[in-house]
Amino acid sequence: MDLRIQRTKSAIKDSFLELRRKKPIEKITVTELTKAANINKATFYLHYSDIYALSDEIENAIIDEILIDLQVQDKFFDAPQQYANEIFKAIVAHREQIDVVFSGSRNAIAADKIEARIKNMLFGTYPDFCNLHNDVILSFLIQGIFHTVKTSRMTGDMKEEYEVLAKLCSMVIGETTLLKTKN
Repeated sequence: MDLRIQRTKSAIKDSFLELRRKKPIEKITVTELTKAANINKATFYLHYSDIYALSDEIENAIIDEILIDLQVQDKFFDAPQQYANEIFKAIVAHREQIDVVFSGSRNAIAADKIEARIKNMLFGTYPDFCNLHNDVILSFLIQGIFHTVKTSRMTGDMKEEYEVLAKLCSMVIGETTLLKTKN
């Protein structure tokens, strides 16, 4: 990508994030954003159709970072507690970004986007595991972990939170097995 385009997009994204720290997405105008980024509107519209397209690109980049942090993709089937722990760590590592970009009206879509991407990745790679049973367990873990991280007052090394998560995963997964065939 052309260096000028990279700098322009970076200025747009940085300005957008700064504005998002202060106000909801619905209150941000293209005029305000372009002024903060020191570009004109035409330049903005050359790269994005609207503020929501920009937000979506940033949201997807954060989710990409979370997925990169999940080093043990196949562990969901072999060691689901370890996989849940990895999801927890990845979401915690990106909590500040999540809090900014997925705040306000965008709050509800964060967990759904993360869930959809993880499921696409896992079930695309391991189609024999794609069944209702595994789908429900994975949804429960991802949604529960995300909302726990989002709403808790975690501090420090979070050892206690990891222990609670491990116990919960044992309760949810411990009595059942992940099915290798379709229902």
